[in-house]
Amino acid sequence: MRQQPPRPWDPGAQDRISRSVYHAPDIARHYQSRSLTAAETAALLKYQAAFAGRDVLDLGVGTGRTTWYLEPLARRYLGIDYSPGMVESFRAALPGIDVRQADIRDLSELESGSFDFVLGSCNVIDALSHFDRLLALRGLRRLLRSGGLLVFSSHNRAVPAAFGGPRLQRSRNPVTQAQHVLVYLKRLVNHARFRRLRRSEPEYALLHDAAHDYSLLHYYVDRETQRKQLERAGLRLLDVFAASGRAAGAEEIDTESSSLLYVCRR
Repeated sequence: MRQQPPRPWDPGAQDRISRSVYHAPDIARHYQSRSLTAAETAALLKYQAAFAGRDVLDLGVGTGRTTWYLEPLARRYLGIDYSPGMVESFRAALPGIDVRQADIRDLSELESGSFDFVLGSCNVIDALSHFDRLLALRGLRRLLRSGGLLVFSSHNRAVPAAFGGPRLQRSRNPVTQAQHVLVYLKRLVNHARFRRLRRSEPEYALLHDAAHDYSLLHYYVDRETQRKQLERAGLRLLDVFAASGRAAGAEEIDTESSSLLYVCRR
C-alpha cells in the first residue's frame, strides 16, 4: 500500500478551533475561579507600583478573575475578552466596570501609549498562531506608555510532559474513578482528532494539552526564544516567575512549570 503524503499545514486551523471553544454558549462555566496563581501573586506584589493609581488593560478577562485585584487599585481599568459569553458573564458579575469584546490581534481602536500596565493571564496570547502572536506583542507595545509593563503567561516548551498525551487519573472512590475514566476517554478522542495538527518548529511548538480536554491548540515557547521575541517587539524582559511563584534566575531552564509568567518593559 502506498503511503499517503502528510497533509499540508492549515494556517487557519488554530483560529477555527479556538473560536469553536471560546464562542460556545456555556464557555463561562469553565472560568469561575477568583483566585490568582502563585506566579501572578508574586508578580503583582513586586510590581504593584506599576498599576496602582495607573491605567490598566486586562487581556482575556474571562468572568473577571483578575479584575477583583486590579480594578480597585487602578486609576482606569479596561478589560477585554475574545469570547461573547465571557463578556456577558463578566457584565452580569461586575456591572459598571468597563469591559469590551475584542481580539488582541487588532486593538487599533485603542490609543497608542494609553496604558501603564497590560496583563495577559492564563496564557491568553498562546491561543494565537506564531505570526499573529508576534503581531500582538508589537501591538501591545504600542499601547504602553514609555516605561510601562506588559505581564503575561505563556506555555513552557522546556517541560518534557508537554509533548505527551492524556493520562488516566486514579481514585479509590469508584464513582470518582468512573468520572476519571469518562474524562480520559474524551481526552483520548480529542487527542487523536487533533494530533495531526501539532507542530514542532525551531522557534515554537503548537500542541494540544489538557486544557478543555485536549480540544485546543496552544503555542509553546522556551524562555530564551521568548526573550528574543520580546526584544524584536521592542520590549525588555525584566523578570520570569515559575508556577510556584519563585522568580527564576536569568540562566535557569525550568522543566517543571507548565507555564511561565513574563514581566517586560517598554
